[in-house]
Amino acid sequence: MPALKVAIIGTGLIANVKHIPAWQKLAGKAELVAICDINLDQAREVAAKFNIKNAYGDFKEMLAQEKPDIVDICTPPKTHCFLAVAAMDAGANCMIEKPMAMSIEESDRIIDAYKRNHVKAMCCHSDLFYLAYMKAREMVDAGEIGEFRGMRIFLSTPTDYITAKEDHWGNKLPGGVIGETGPHLVYMTLPFIPEVKEVGAYARKILHEYPWSPYEDYRLELVGENAICSITAAYTCSEWLCQVELIGSAAILRIDLETQSVVKYARQDLKPRTAATSQLREAAQLVKNTFTIGGKFVTGSVPSSHDVMAERFVDCIVNDKPSPVPPEEARETVRVLGLIVEQLDEKYGRKPQPEPATAGR
Repeated sequence: MPALKVAIIGTGLIANVKHIPAWQKLAGKAELVAICDINLDQAREVAAKFNIKNAYGDFKEMLAQEKPDIVDICTPPKTHCFLAVAAMDAGANCMIEKPMAMSIEESDRIIDAYKRNHVKAMCCHSDLFYLAYMKAREMVDAGEIGEFRGMRIFLSTPTDYITAKEDHWGNKLPGGVIGETGPHLVYMTLPFIPEVKEVGAYARKILHEYPWSPYEDYRLELVGENAICSITAAYTCSEWLCQVELIGSAAILRIDLETQSVVKYARQDLKPRTAATSQLREAAQLVKNTFTIGGKFVTGSVPSSHDVMAERFVDCIVNDKPSPVPPEEARETVRVLGLIVEQLDEKYGRKPQPEPATAGR
């Protein structure tokens, strides 16, 4: 079977760092034939950098000329629905960066389009495809922590990634930067708490030197039928960190998405001997992770989550399998994120967008 033809819309950071390398690793299964951006000069620069055959400034022209099998949308969220529906109406399968859409209504239009056109669609819920996260899900499904009882997520995103950049689209989303990274927090919760019935949302403005950012410190509660996910999302320091703790009746798992480690904690009592044994057991797990995963990081043999996503999306198209992240699943993430933003607006009032900075500022 010939390789599937892939075209990317959007030439920003996520396309350059994640999507383009992922597709180019699938040589023989997929071929990245074109890239498109409203800034045609930038599209041409990226095409030259990655040896992509064609660059376009008009996505409709690209669809007509290339007739891609897959369109990968790497643009800001407000454009996702329009571009995805147009791509699927042109007969292309569609991969869409998160959040899939800006509203439930837009999500429903995307769902209608993929069903109407009998194509595949998926949302890039990339953290679901980290090796450590997938391993932890398998451990929970196998009953290794007993009955699932709840979870906690801690996320630290460096201030200079989005918050410090006045013109970054993430700061202009409803709720502020949580609209850009919040989908990760929600969709990592949903496999364990599939129906979020209510949310709690708190936020604080910490960094007043960045007036365009509504908030930089968030505390979120996602409440399900029998479990709660407590979330801290901080954009106030220079560190990257994302840790997920899964609480079971018999043990706790701690996932570190940066180091790709999973550590099982089973401390049944606080006796000194038990504590010492537990510490040794946990240290052994960390050492094993260091030598297995750490060694692969050094040699570059650990697949990125986007590598896994791209390969699985191709497989679902070629073998007519269910989408790795169907639009219906992404719609639930959009719904829950909407509830969070509603709470923030009710508590603190919708933050007006600031005027552009003056030249002397």
